[in-house]
Amino acid sequence: MFFKKEKNENNDLSKVAALLIHAAKIDENFSKSEEVIIKQALLQIGAKDENLEKIFLNGKKIEENSNQILEFTKEVKSMDL
Repeated sequence: MFFKKEKNENNDLSKVAALLIHAAKIDENFSKSEEVIIKQALLQIGAKDENLEKIFLNGKKIEENSNQILEFTKEVKSMDL
């Protein structure tokens, strides 16, 4: 049960990461400093350091595979985080 909650939180944080990555890519210049800022933000909202890279990579994958951000924007807005 504990692992399911952590997995769900990581999934939610991956969606947040995807939204932040998308925002950073709007100017078509996604820099290393923007990546660092996004990772810091994820840590501040509850990501664990040992899961950070996985959350970020999942967020990157979600963002790359999405035509539009509306779907996970709605999900992020409805999160308890």
